[in-house]
Order: sequence, then C-alpha cells, then structure tokens
Amino acid sequence: MVVGAATLVVFVVCFIALWIFAGPGRKAERKEIVIPAGTYALIDAGENPLNLPANWSLRSGDILVFDNRDEVGHYVGPWFSPRNEITEVIVNASASVTLFCSLHPDGQINIDVTPRRSDWTLAVWPSLMVGVPFGLILLMVRQLMRRLEDPESFGDPDMETTSLMP
Repeated sequence: MVVGAATLVVFVVCFIALWIFAGPGRKAERKEIVIPAGTYALIDAGENPLNLPANWSLRSGDILVFDNRDEVGHYVGPWFSPRNEITEVIVNASASVTLFCSLHPDGQINIDVTPRRSDWTLAVWPSLMVGVPFGLILLMVRQLMRRLEDPESFGDPDMETTSLMP
C-alpha cells in the first residue's frame, strides 16, 4: 500500500509538471511565411526583410508553410523550400534547438517545440522509476520505526533487565 501510494504521488507530481510545461491541449496552428522575390539579396545585405524573430515557439503538430517566391531556395534547419514553391512542414518533435536558417540575417534561429497537449502517458515511466523505489524506501523506514518503538523486539522477553547502577 505504501509503495502504491508513493507511486501515485509521484505520478500526480509528474503530471502536474507536465501540465505546467505543456499547458492545456490546443489544435495545431498553421503558420505561413511568405518569402517575396529579392529576399535573398536583402538578407545578404544584412537586412531582415521578413522581420523574423531569432526565437520561434511552436507546438508539436503545428504546420509551417513556406511560400517561397524568391529566386533561390531557402533552408530552415532540416527543411528546404525550393524557389517558386510552397512547402508544408509538420513539426513533430518536442525539443529546443538552434538551427541554420537562410531566412534570418544571423544565419540561425532557435526553435522551441513543446508538446501540443498534456499526455498523461508521459508521466508513467518517471512515476515507476521514482515512485516504486521511493515507496520501498518509505516501507523500510516504516518497518524500522515500528521496531524501534517496540522495546521487546530487541531482546528476549524472559530475561531480566539489570541495572548497571548499584
């Protein structure tokens, strides 16, 4: 019972942390980036013609749409948008990474992708890995405390206790 209770407490703590991190679920958003003709030349001159931030915050499942009207193809990390084409990318992984970006004057962007929803199954493994050992430790401490409270468990109850004092 102690092990189960400890595991349940750890599960609840993990789920609350996940809820704080991921927040309530939401539908995937579609984010369109239109790359007009001449963008490459302006970026090469050190300008930020698209006014792109250096940090992007996305949720897993969001769809990035690159409408590339420029005369060259552009890279955003592993994604490539050929010239005069529309490219759609579904963001799946949850991570925070710095990627090469030919659309930003700095040549890189930071993308922070968080889970789209709080998935309770993500809290199962930490609960089992931490909750069960923690519960076993609590169970051992409880047993030890019971033995310390019971003076008869330390000796033979038939033996007389003698005082060392005269």
